[in-house]
Amino acid sequence: MLKIKDVVNGVEECLKKQGLSNDTIKQNMYTFYHPIINYHLSKGYEYYSPDITMELCERQRMRYENGEIGRKHYRAFVTAEFRIRSFVETGKVDFSIVKDSKHYKPSIEYMVLTENILNKTNFQPKYKYLMSIFIRNFFCFFEKRKTSINEITNDDFFEFIKKVSNTNPASVGLATHALRIILTYINECSIADLVFDLSIFRPQKAPRKIIEAYTQEEISSILSVINNETSKTPKRDYAMILLSFNSGIRAIDIRNLKLTDIDWKLGEVKIIQKKTVKPLTVSLNGKTLNAIADYILHERPKSESNNIFLQACPPFLALKSTSPLDAAIDKYCRIASVPKIKSRSFHSLRRSYAIELAKAEVPITIISQLLGHQGFSSDKIYLSFNKTHTALCAADFSDVPISKGFYSSPYFLKCFKDKKGGDE
Repeated sequence: MLKIKDVVNGVEECLKKQGLSNDTIKQNMYTFYHPIINYHLSKGYEYYSPDITMELCERQRMRYENGEIGRKHYRAFVTAEFRIRSFVETGKVDFSIVKDSKHYKPSIEYMVLTENILNKTNFQPKYKYLMSIFIRNFFCFFEKRKTSINEITNDDFFEFIKKVSNTNPASVGLATHALRIILTYINECSIADLVFDLSIFRPQKAPRKIIEAYTQEEISSILSVINNETSKTPKRDYAMILLSFNSGIRAIDIRNLKLTDIDWKLGEVKIIQKKTVKPLTVSLNGKTLNAIADYILHERPKSESNNIFLQACPPFLALKSTSPLDAAIDKYCRIASVPKIKSRSFHSLRRSYAIELAKAEVPITIISQLLGHQGFSSDKIYLSFNKTHTALCAADFSDVPISKGFYSSPYFLKCFKDKKGGDE
């Protein structure tokens, strides 16, 4: 176990290595981290306790909802708690963006219970976070029905599944898994004696949504509004959007693109895809290469990072997520008066690239290879957008020569001519 003061001191050293100024670190320590230490000590805890820090965050949330503190102040407390917890668990501070779970915030009792339930699992961090959303959702639902966890019954599970199936049918499978985890924990800890057969719920696979891609005209409009007045990093944003549309590279791989990944002589990008962990080589046209070079030479700040695309503000590190890419494309669409279509995002540029290839009658096998897909099933969705090929399905066979078989015989041709026009 680590003393809370030692933990905060460790976080402070990590902040210094991150490149933050002494004044910024001093202000953060005084405003957010030292209150966490003092709250531990006021509760009689010399050593770090996740329950105590979570309790303090809950108090800050209530102050925020009551209008006593601002959202920024509250979020800073949540970030401090997240960084302290990551340091305790890994010995390093996770500087990832802390997402604000706007929904499903049960009382502190059930927040602690959620943490205890998840600690009993062996899930990877991302899936554990996903399960926490559904578990918190359930406890928010449960709190409105009962006053104590000891009052839980099978009916609570059944009604929750009904609620999810009405509000978000595609998530019934995940919700069922979360309930199975809760049910196991409740029975193992003898909180209640429940026998609820969750296997009766066999949710259907959610239909695959087809999200409309950007047209060439829309992309031209978007690129035309990127300048010094609309962005702090116009050359970076221009290069990323052009790269995505002209290569189909995923947003996560553009974010992770290294200076050494581009072969300038051959005009190629060679990467290991984050999603499939498979190598991919993509050729780039001169316009895209020039845009990337323009950013590197004239706008990219000096940095020890080997990533091509960096943050706009100090300490100029690699982009932490793909959120800035989605935010950028949304902003430029708004400025360029490009219609906002639900679910359309930066990833839709990749879809635009594939659709343009399909329109150019590039074989689906080649499209699949250029996109770095592992199979053809992922590419079927692009075929539905090829209006030229779709129109051919409605064509008749009057111009198709019949050279052999029964229908080419003189007898059939004579009968066909005699009966032609009989239905008119």
